[in-house]
Amino acid sequence: PIGSMGNDTPHAVLSKRPQLFYNYFKQLFAQVTNPAIDPIREELVMSLETYLGPERNLLEETHQHCHKLRIKQPILSNAELEKIRRINKSGFKTKVISLLFKVSAKGNLKKSLDRICKEAESAIKTGYTFIILSDRGINKEYASLPSLLAVSAVHHYLVRKALRTQLGIILESAEPREVHHFALLFGYGADCVNPYLAYEAIGCLVKDRELNLDLRAALDNYIKAADKGILKILSKMGISTLQSYRGAQIFEALGLNQEFIDKYSRIVSSEVDKI
Repeated sequence: PIGSMGNDTPHAVLSKRPQLFYNYFKQLFAQVTNPAIDPIREELVMSLETYLGPERNLLEETHQHCHKLRIKQPILSNAELEKIRRINKSGFKTKVISLLFKVSAKGNLKKSLDRICKEAESAIKTGYTFIILSDRGINKEYASLPSLLAVSAVHHYLVRKALRTQLGIILESAEPREVHHFALLFGYGADCVNPYLAYEAIGCLVKDRELNLDLRAALDNYIKAADKGILKILSKMGISTLQSYRGAQIFEALGLNQEFIDKYSRIVSSEVDKI
């Protein structure tokens, strides 16, 4: 194993077992913040608040700059996601884009990435303010795009088209479950995340009485722990708000093809390819 700061987990690229896409990324660390921010004692200067909605022309002074949907924390419960999914008020409306692709045909994964990018662009042009990238509906015929890859592909496609500030990107996925997963998703452009399978797993633990809590308390504890973990990751970079961290891509990819990285994440570097 090669690692630092107590993490001696072997790199995913060296594993003979299938790995989640998240496992190929490692966070970089700040070189200038010494010591790092203390996310507990300096909590006053840290924030996970998110403002969803199109951004206006910065050179114009208008009250429309404030026309946003305020989200207090970025890990959405199922109920919060449904509110956003069904919203149709004050110009806000949401489009759901499926991340599923048929596994039988060769090349469908790449075609699906291109499809969701074009659907996101079309959503902006037809007046949608939010999109939900959803992997619900997986079965033996349909698999899902890796959620991190999908988020990054849509984010960078819209950046290249100069449209990214016109749309909020929300992920509804069974994949993310750990703090590292959430940090990567926000680092590559997601505004909010709904980890619905994690909630289902917690529900099963409560039902089987492996947790001595009611479901609401158990879910609240999970979300609170995830929030605290995200703040800890931000603090290591000397960043105090999630809005500053979003899209920053403060990660390196280990073992991913450089051409692939350039197409879907652009800024990040793959150190393995340089050896």
